[in-house]
Amino acid sequence: MDSSALSCGQVTTYQFSIKDVFDGLTDKEKLYAHHLSQAAWAGSRIIMRQTSPEGTGIFDFIMELHKACQGEWTKLSQQFEVSVEEVNSFLDYAGTFPSKLNNFCGERDRKIVPRVSADSLRIMASISPATTEALEKVIEPMLSTTPATLGLSNPAYYPGAAERTKDEIAAVARVMERHGLKPEKTRIRKSVDGDHVVYSILQASLIKESDQEKRFGGSGPFFDILQQGGGDQPLGDATVRFVRGTLEGYRRAMKHWLEDYSPRVESIFGFIEPYRDPYGVRCEWRGVVGISDSQQTAKLTELVENSAKLMRTLPWAVAEVNDGKGPFEKDVFKTPSFSIVHALAFLCSNVWEASSLPNYNDIRETNGFKNIVYANRMSANADPNRPFHWVHPTEAQRFKRVNHIIRFITTSIHELLGHRTGKLLAESSPGVYNFDPACPPVNTLTGRPVESWYRPGQTWTSVFEKLAGSVEECRAMLISYYLDVEKDMLSMFGYDDHSGIRAEDFIYNLYLHVGVVGLCALQAFDVKKQAWGSPHANAEYAIFTHLLRDADGLMWIECDRATGTLHVRVDRSRISHGKASIGRMLHKIHVWRCTADVAPCKALYEPLSTVDGMSEVWREIVVSKPDAPWKFVQANTVLYDGKVNLRTYEASNEGIIQSFADRCV
Repeated sequence: MDSSALSCGQVTTYQFSIKDVFDGLTDKEKLYAHHLSQAAWAGSRIIMRQTSPEGTGIFDFIMELHKACQGEWTKLSQQFEVSVEEVNSFLDYAGTFPSKLNNFCGERDRKIVPRVSADSLRIMASISPATTEALEKVIEPMLSTTPATLGLSNPAYYPGAAERTKDEIAAVARVMERHGLKPEKTRIRKSVDGDHVVYSILQASLIKESDQEKRFGGSGPFFDILQQGGGDQPLGDATVRFVRGTLEGYRRAMKHWLEDYSPRVESIFGFIEPYRDPYGVRCEWRGVVGISDSQQTAKLTELVENSAKLMRTLPWAVAEVNDGKGPFEKDVFKTPSFSIVHALAFLCSNVWEASSLPNYNDIRETNGFKNIVYANRMSANADPNRPFHWVHPTEAQRFKRVNHIIRFITTSIHELLGHRTGKLLAESSPGVYNFDPACPPVNTLTGRPVESWYRPGQTWTSVFEKLAGSVEECRAMLISYYLDVEKDMLSMFGYDDHSGIRAEDFIYNLYLHVGVVGLCALQAFDVKKQAWGSPHANAEYAIFTHLLRDADGLMWIECDRATGTLHVRVDRSRISHGKASIGRMLHKIHVWRCTADVAPCKALYEPLSTVDGMSEVWREIVVSKPDAPWKFVQANTVLYDGKVNLRTYEASNEGIIQSFADRCV
């Protein structure tokens, strides 16, 4: 692969462990899980196509080559003048691509380019006419190192040959807002007709020409995929959301989904998160099927039961207001569903550790939400062979011992309370408020009544635009870090002054963790564009920068540019300064988010996101030792004689490719 891309061969391929929990299902549950999984995998091409125009073609070439060599990749070096190293290099690429379902890797969104010459690829492809034809369709964009990351030039999210800017996209967004059109399931195509510029709003749906599409001069860009993959699957009432592609249909389906409390077989379908959209509002397709683990879920019971109590300890809480939660929390906090499941099928460009849905504040307030942790994804974090370059060698072993536990606990709180706290003060329609405008709440930052809120038609993303995704992830992370350093909270997970890993050691390593992920985040910063390729990475770096500047010497960086060494250091004697610093940042962005006060949020957040001076040196070192991408091989279910059988695969590139060949997507 190109030197600017990731070296996929540096990482182990992980197998999603699923057999034990799958065997525990009844025959009826297995059949239900099978059909849901088939529906999930049928959406693979949606993600490929919405990421890059060449995505589906690259996948077709990999599958054709696998078919031609019958899965025996050594044939390519035995029969042709191609070295074993080149075949293995392409195999590494061919395993990574379907694992990510695109050629831009993970949430960092860096392009993956195979380290194989065009001549060698053509020699391998000569094994059959079909592979030769498939390769020629994609060889140029597949080997091109540009665009290096996803951006506004990405013709999948923003199709059309004409150049476009963020200002143009913002202008179209304002028009959509005035017409009550939400952006999640849309794409914007720009074209030039004579002296006129035309913007077409494309909406994903099963019907090519709905009234809405005619109105805006476009057609659903994923029509044929949705028709092929969703139309004949037994998704029950939920299939209605795909027919016309209306967001209201999807919202109704989410309310119905919330009523299915802690099911044995859980599923998530739809355009869910806007992380990959360069503008930060258009969502990527996701299809997930998981099997609940009741024993593991029981371990989170105490955390769920104490969620309201924990909210009363957050910086904006006011003892005499709203049952101690303060004015910037919902009047009624519905006890959420919190489940630990094992993923049977996880269809997404990034296999996340957890989910917290739905992403609609009004539905969360009235219908609640679900938090889901994926146990067989979490287990990969405990891999002892995965390197931690930015921890001093004297601390590396202890850090490895506790880091995967830190990730589990912080992720659990991140999803339960991080994303699910906060009340967005709003005038939902003219004269209709979710607060008393005659006696507005007191801003806990200023001590004066609030002066701003969301106006009719406005949403969190429409007001904060490209800042929204990163600030929200930052807020959720800060909440988890703020609560994680309390010993009472840690005791709910079994860590105290007498446990094998003591609470004080957990807290110390938590701050090391914040520093490590902050440095790792620099991989996602594009120097040429001076932009972040990931809202999560931006958030991680902003928190890290804030602690360096604001925590009174708690954390510092040791750096030797000549030797390429870079280590996070934490002063145990200043641990108490960490929570106070985290609380200051958290309090501000939470209140600004709740009151639609974007100006001060930008003033704080954008400088913390800047990479300059010494941080440019850190970035040089970090990108010289990039994190290798995660690869996961997932099982298939096969229906035979009315019974569902589980088919697993070896944890290797070959296993990943074979699993997709068997899915026939």
